[in-house]
Amino acid sequence: MSVNWDAAIVGAGVGGLAAAALLAHRGKRVIVCERLAACGGRARNQHVDGYTLPNGAISYAPSGALANVCKEVGAQFSIRELEHNYFWLNGGDGFVEMPRRGTIMKAFEILSQVKHKDAVKVGAGLAAQMSMAKIGTAFKKQQPLEANDRDISFRQWLERYTDDEDLLALFHSITSTISQVNDYEYPARHWFAHTSESVADGRFNAHALVDGGFQALGEALADVVIRHGGEVRLSTPVARIQIEGGQATGLVVKAASGEETINADLVISNTGPLGTLALAGDDAIGSDYASAVRKRVRPTPITVTFLISDEPLMDASGMAMFAGLKRVVCGLPVTRLSPEAMSEGKHIVALYGTPRSCLHPMQQDEERQANIDDARTIFPDMADKGGRVLAVQLRDIDDPDVVARSWPGYETPVTTPVPNLFNVGDGCAPIGYVASPAAAKSAYLAVEAIESLGAR
Repeated sequence: MSVNWDAAIVGAGVGGLAAAALLAHRGKRVIVCERLAACGGRARNQHVDGYTLPNGAISYAPSGALANVCKEVGAQFSIRELEHNYFWLNGGDGFVEMPRRGTIMKAFEILSQVKHKDAVKVGAGLAAQMSMAKIGTAFKKQQPLEANDRDISFRQWLERYTDDEDLLALFHSITSTISQVNDYEYPARHWFAHTSESVADGRFNAHALVDGGFQALGEALADVVIRHGGEVRLSTPVARIQIEGGQATGLVVKAASGEETINADLVISNTGPLGTLALAGDDAIGSDYASAVRKRVRPTPITVTFLISDEPLMDASGMAMFAGLKRVVCGLPVTRLSPEAMSEGKHIVALYGTPRSCLHPMQQDEERQANIDDARTIFPDMADKGGRVLAVQLRDIDDPDVVARSWPGYETPVTTPVPNLFNVGDGCAPIGYVASPAAAKSAYLAVEAIESLGAR
């Protein structure tokens, strides 16, 4: 006898599991189908040469949308809050401890100090200070952009106030760390909107780590679904979303015996807007909607370089931001912060970079070498400490493990033309959200839309 579920969810990533846990907690019978053998989606653990590495998200915000979901549903996991951020400037004196708030202004201060170390650079330091003051004043304006500036990049906006290369490099790092997009490709209007939202509530400053990695958080949300009578089926790829008579009626999944139909009153897709189109089909979901999504969505690529060493490369005990390099913009000492990832006394550092272009496919060899060069610049003593490059991961715009489904400001709504088919994930949240908080926020929006639908 076939079961008719209240909701069928495609994908056990953060967005899908957050939506599933919320619905299950609120009394819905929910089933989640995941193609991989583990929960977490792009935020699951991975194994390289016998070492446990984070595949995607590492940092957890103890406040905000994801924390609120976990509190509401009673998800059980443990975290370790990070007390400090760190800053590293190419040409500076190594890692500098940063406050949890006022990070950007502190970075300005460090930059100025570096420029004043050499008498020859005093003039440059004063010029940089004047540029910082001009930029700061412009930031405080209610409307920093004129009507005819809507299409300029953030880098173009900055260049109105400074030509200081170090200052521009600092803002490139800030932009890539916060929005995960290059400043010379990211529209200034989206930068201001996104940054004001993300910084205002401390999401940029507050960080924690989940014990066992983000996969443990995914498993905790899955446990909530199961506790409330739902199912989480791993290693169960979805072949297609069934749509009949303009309504989603369930999923067709791939099973060992062939295809299986899962009937449901509504469907939630955590595959990203483009993935939903592929599973539902343009004709069923609406060709105009499909065309608009394809024109709007901009997947975000990323590079991740994992270094392994006999001695710690990084004394910092929190997230570090890097400025003045080719690609790398931030990083974490993984095993210092997550001892469970350590094996045989080795130490692992993860360095995150933004490729030359976030709009076009990577030049793979170029990106790999640029990230390796940056690693050697940051850690010139890497070889002396028994260090080497463990892996360089290049997640291109067409990679299922792409860092984000769409740039901030290019998100799609959680609703679709099919009234009981919804999207969740980091490509469907309001501007100001990225990564796992974005996925959690989209889950809230989808559940609100579902409850509104049921109330009509």
